[in-house]
Amino acid sequence: EFSWDSNPPDPAGVPAKLEQRWVAEALYRMWSAGVSLVTWCIFALSGSSWLAYGLILQAPAIIIGNITFVATTVPVVMLLLRRLHNWPVSAAVVVPLVATLAGIALLARLPAWVPSSLGVICGILTTVPQLIESISRRRAGLVSEVSLATLGLLLAGQALWLSYGLARPDVPMIITNVIAVTVTSGLIFVEGSRRREHATEQS
Repeated sequence: EFSWDSNPPDPAGVPAKLEQRWVAEALYRMWSAGVSLVTWCIFALSGSSWLAYGLILQAPAIIIGNITFVATTVPVVMLLLRRLHNWPVSAAVVVPLVATLAGIALLARLPAWVPSSLGVICGILTTVPQLIESISRRRAGLVSEVSLATLGLLLAGQALWLSYGLARPDVPMIITNVIAVTVTSGLIFVEGSRRREHATEQS
């Protein structure tokens, strides 16, 4: 296990393998559902921002969690550049990798509020539009293809990060994950209620 509070060790820490499995499973489901390249780039930027923030604060939990996130999202960006935009293999691999490493190195040299603010913005950009789309589809009488299982996994991860932010305490992380948990909970409510209505209409 690694601790959500780096010093002293927390006996109730979240197992690293469990957190990694949740993140990887949620991201795989989003990739298979056809989430856009732009969204994946924002995910990678978000992870890079929070990784740089963790490096500035020397916070092991933030560093480990976001290394996992970046290592999962950047390869998907590479794959989409290759498959959707026909980039040469070398360019599809090198460009995202260099951009990510350069971004982390730059952000880690700036004041902590810069990467944390960027992380908050990225979090809003990747969650709020989906909620708006789901509400629009519900009003139009359409059933979204968003997986409730994926949303549940994301909500679990966001809740863990919110708990960590409250335990530190860490204001940027609290703000980001309050927004994320609120929006994801709203998504689950909207998607779940619409599907129950759809099932009732068909029965």
